[in-house]
Formats: sequence, C-alpha cells, structure tokens
Amino acid sequence: MTPSTGSGTLLSSWEGCTAGQWAGRLGMATAEFHSRIGSTSDRARELAGEGRRLPGIVVADRQVQGRGRRGRHWASDTENGLWFTVVHDAASPDLDVLPLRAGLGLAVALESFARSVRIQVKWPNDLLVGGRKMGGILCERVRRAVLVGIGLNLNHPPEELPAVTPPATSLRIECGHALDRGGVLAGAADALATVCTRPAVRIPAAELDALNARSPLNGRPLSVRGVVRNSTRGSLRVESLAATGARLLPDGSLEVLDRAGKRWRVIAGTVESWS
Repeated sequence: MTPSTGSGTLLSSWEGCTAGQWAGRLGMATAEFHSRIGSTSDRARELAGEGRRLPGIVVADRQVQGRGRRGRHWASDTENGLWFTVVHDAASPDLDVLPLRAGLGLAVALESFARSVRIQVKWPNDLLVGGRKMGGILCERVRRAVLVGIGLNLNHPPEELPAVTPPATSLRIECGHALDRGGVLAGAADALATVCTRPAVRIPAAELDALNARSPLNGRPLSVRGVVRNSTRGSLRVESLAATGARLLPDGSLEVLDRAGKRWRVIAGTVESWS
C-alpha cells in the first residue's frame, strides 16, 4: 500500500489484479483503488480537476464519508459493499436522464450475477429489490466531465444493513449467495460505459419502456416533496403532495396524479410510497 495525498490509502492490487490490469480490463485510462477513503466521488472530482486522462474510475473498500443526493450520508464503511465512481468526458449526457439510464444498465448487469433477483429502478436514482433499497446512483458534472457515483449493498449480512426508510437489503440476501466484487465491478463499469458513451437528452423509447416496467411507483400512493409542473402553470414547490404514481417520462421526470386527477411532472425532489 502507498498513501495518496489527501484521499486515503492507495492499493497496489485489488481482488487479485493490479490497478493497471484493472484499468485495461475496465477500459479506463485511469484507475485507483483505495482501502479506505472519504468519498470516491470527491476523489473522482479531484481527478477531473487534475486533468487526468479519462475515462477514470475510483474504487474503495470502505468509504467513511459516502454521500447520496442532497448531501445525505450513505453508510458504506464496510468491505461487503461495492463503492466506486466513474468519470467520463461530458460529451454531454444530460444529468436529468443519466441517473435513470445508469440505473437501468446497472439493474440488467446485476441480474446477470443474481439471476433469481428482479431489480427495480426507483425515480430518481435508487435500486430496489421488492421495495427494499439495495443501491444508489449519484451523478454530477465537473467542468467537462461527468461523475457517476455508485453505492451497492453487495454482500452485507442482515445485521450490517443500516436502519433506513425504505428498509435496506443486499444482493447477497436476495439471491442467497455471496458475489464476486471484481466480477460485479467489471459488469457494472461496462454497463455505465455504454450509457455514458451514448449520450441522450431524452430517454430512448426502448429504455423508457424497460424503466417503467421496473418502476416500483406505478399505481402506488405517494407523498411528493420537491418541484412539480403541469401543462397550465410553471414550477411549483410542494412539501407533501398526495398523489398516485403514473409513469416515467422521456425527459426523466415522474408523472403523478393528484387527488383531483390532475397530472403533474415531478422534476426534482423525493417521493415516498405509503399504504
């Protein structure tokens, strides 16, 4: 191991391969592996600012300051998860649709390792299994680069899962066996590369159909907090709009119906299901 300035402890090898071998396997110009780090996304941001050759990837066994949307803490101080961020040239995937498109790619890739599991993609950036949170995606733009941060509860036993709402789960719990972190990383990185190198301002029709088929929100009663729009008025901020989930739209927004039957597009914020 050799320390890396301000970013944790660099590993010379990870899961049986050197960083250089992983870079070649993953199709990356730059690859870093850390035993422990604050946040892989923060380190990836530094790489983009340093002018490193892209694409790049930062992987950590443990994150002590892992974060999700809106700066929320992501519990990731364990080697049983898979925590990484990829950095691609911003050629320019639209951040309104990228989290959902990345989520779909990851869901398909992960199911190839856990064939008995059906992974849901919850607007705007979560991966669920049976309504239980298994992973999250954080997309950010830095100068002329796009960062896609991934947190996956991979091999967690039940006692290691954080107490969150909705309840958490891991892929190991759902499929009944441990998964190879290296294999999953390679599959996930390939899926993200496909999305990031095929930028789109709107979600392609085939992907949109697949996302709607995987959405856990369709037809569910929801509480909406954030910014909504409809065809007759501009943006409106709501705190606890009671609505029913309808469908995901090509621009990456979520269509919902309020109690009066009026259609709204949720363009930012959070939605929670309730019974």
